[in-house]
Amino acid sequence: MRRTANIVVIVLISLMAFIPSRAPAKDTGDVDAVKQVEQSMGKAMVAGDIDKLKQIYADDFATVDSSGKITTKQNLLTDFESFHDKLEWYEDGRMDVRVFGNVAVAQGSVKEKRSRNGKDTSGEFAWMDLLEKRAGRWVVVQSATARLTDSAKAQSKDPAVVDAVKQFEQEVGDAMVARDIDKLNQTYADDWATVDSSGKIFTKESLLSDFRSGRHKLVSFENGPMDVQVLGDVAVVQASVNEKRFHDGKDISGEFVFMDLLKKRAGKWVIVRTLGARVS
Repeated sequence: MRRTANIVVIVLISLMAFIPSRAPAKDTGDVDAVKQVEQSMGKAMVAGDIDKLKQIYADDFATVDSSGKITTKQNLLTDFESFHDKLEWYEDGRMDVRVFGNVAVAQGSVKEKRSRNGKDTSGEFAWMDLLEKRAGRWVVVQSATARLTDSAKAQSKDPAVVDAVKQFEQEVGDAMVARDIDKLNQTYADDWATVDSSGKIFTKESLLSDFRSGRHKLVSFENGPMDVQVLGDVAVVQASVNEKRFHDGKDISGEFVFMDLLKKRAGKWVIVRTLGARVS
């Protein structure tokens, strides 16, 4: 799976629930189909196959790039069509896919030789995609990436590190229920941002403000089975969740799938990107 290195998409879906969440589907048909989408993406990027990329990315695909600006599907296609973004070759690492009804989460690592606006942006990256099945086929609706340092390229096998990330995720939910703004401020990176449902930038400050004012309330939660991959100072978390939640007095409870991209900064894990979708 190749990612444009500057593309990071996030839609605010929290990590909490109130009844047990569903486990990922065991049918390998959809898992294989999602893997095929991911593999086709890299080939299409190398070939500059714009028609194929149009099929792979959802029309409402949008992301917040590293400069804090929104990149849409059309921006992405234009960059490849004009050769502003050029992928020369790639080598996939391990890929993990989980399917929850009409939603799938995929994550892995990739080495790539690429350039942007003539500048070499090659490297090794951790990536995560959120896909939805629409009209019978899987499309990518959200993505996020993080560059791996030399020390972060081997997956951690230490169960204590994985358990620490899982505990971190649980504490995020607890802080939201308690409206512990200080804890949430420590949990989310200062550069955390997302594209909201209206297509506008939603920042960490907006998130904290919504909880501080009571505009957004999480009543209770329980996470489903959680998968954690740790690569040095980068971690990727996948899980499903049911939640009891209100926004502006409206009940927006339901079942969701989420992915968090975490980085260790100053010795502490913080969330830098989140992907999420409601499961139907």
